[in-house]
Amino acid sequence: MPGPAGTAGGKGDTGPAGPAGPAGTAGQAGSPGPAGAPRRVERYTQPANASGIATFTWTACTTTPDVDVIPGWVTIGGVQQMVTGGVTSQSASGATVAVKVSQGTLALSGTPFRQADSGTASTVRVICN
Repeated sequence: MPGPAGTAGGKGDTGPAGPAGPAGTAGQAGSPGPAGAPRRVERYTQPANASGIATFTWTACTTTPDVDVIPGWVTIGGVQQMVTGGVTSQSASGATVAVKVSQGTLALSGTPFRQADSGTASTVRVICN
């Protein structure tokens, strides 16, 4: 009569990987997606008024546009100065920009930009649908 079973031995080493199987067949191409909405990328230039504000208008966009002020250069008193600004309000069909002109400063409390003079041109780029 045989005796009781002994304890199980330790696990053996992992064997080598088998060969790769054959590649599967490619599936059918899907149908094309819908056409994307057309994009409008436009530039507008307007002069600042006596308060240093430039008002821009354009044909209304279908969504709120992305409006960026494009920095530029102007000669004032024979000196090149940077013209820039910030969008203070906007809608689907226009924007208001506070136009600024660079200036030299000596004091740390001074500001490197001042309000633009009347007639100083400012340019914006409008991106919308």
